[in-house]
Amino acid sequence: MLSKKKDYIFCSLFGAYIAAVVWITLFSRIGEGYRGFLLPFHSYVEILKGNRQFLLENIGNVILFIPLGVALQSIGVRDVKKAGFLASLLIEVLQFTFALGTFECDDLIHNTLGAVIGAWVAGRVGGEIKLNAGMRRVILLSMVLCSAVPFSYREVRHQKMVRYAAIYDREDGTKNLLVLNGKNGFAWDTDVYVKHLDDGSLHIKGSSDKRSWWPIGELTLEPGVYSFSGLSGVEKNTVGLELETNNQRFTPDVGPVDEVKFFLEETTKLMVYVTVYNGCDCDVIATPIIYKEG
Repeated sequence: MLSKKKDYIFCSLFGAYIAAVVWITLFSRIGEGYRGFLLPFHSYVEILKGNRQFLLENIGNVILFIPLGVALQSIGVRDVKKAGFLASLLIEVLQFTFALGTFECDDLIHNTLGAVIGAWVAGRVGGEIKLNAGMRRVILLSMVLCSAVPFSYREVRHQKMVRYAAIYDREDGTKNLLVLNGKNGFAWDTDVYVKHLDDGSLHIKGSSDKRSWWPIGELTLEPGVYSFSGLSGVEKNTVGLELETNNQRFTPDVGPVDEVKFFLEETTKLMVYVTVYNGCDCDVIATPIIYKEG
């Protein structure tokens, strides 16, 4: 009886783990709107240049798949290396297909290595679980329940950002249409950190030796005339706020220019970014806002 209880606990944890991996690698990235492709060993080239971020990412990718290797070995999967590689490949393809990030060949290597390490650990400990219908249901139920937690958190965060956006509605009733995503982080592969403040503004601080970005929001606008502003007094090609559509720049950066007006002939989905440039050394506050004029 005790063994059966352990098996069901294992299945619950396995379901929770799958939900966590799917959230971390896919659903938490919805709305970032960019895609890219990095060749094998790109991370090692960057590490040799002194970039510690890639080293941490590589270690994280190994650790992320160790539990998968443990689980696959425990339920009797014969070729854990192949299964781990295919699971990683599926994630990378989905990220690239739906513009959720960069297809990194090195991720395939490190995820697969993590699965192999996990399988080795499980093999040393010993023990195998034979899944029955009840256990499969437990895995599925655990996945569903654990997936609901981060989705609920994201909705709470979104409502918080909606309230912050409303702070900047005009006195004449014109609404600020830009609801930020509330995600803090470093502009990719730089030391520039973007932090959301409690008044709905952004603190952008750090330095960069390349052009990079951090997604801060997305919105779909109907045809009409709009104004985009929220940052001023910075030099050109240092830091700015940028609009993109279909992975192409849609307007000049706000920052060197105080305000940008644009006209849409059709309903358009826009991505909003903080963009930093080579040589940027910034410490600025931005309040990105978009109004429909007229």
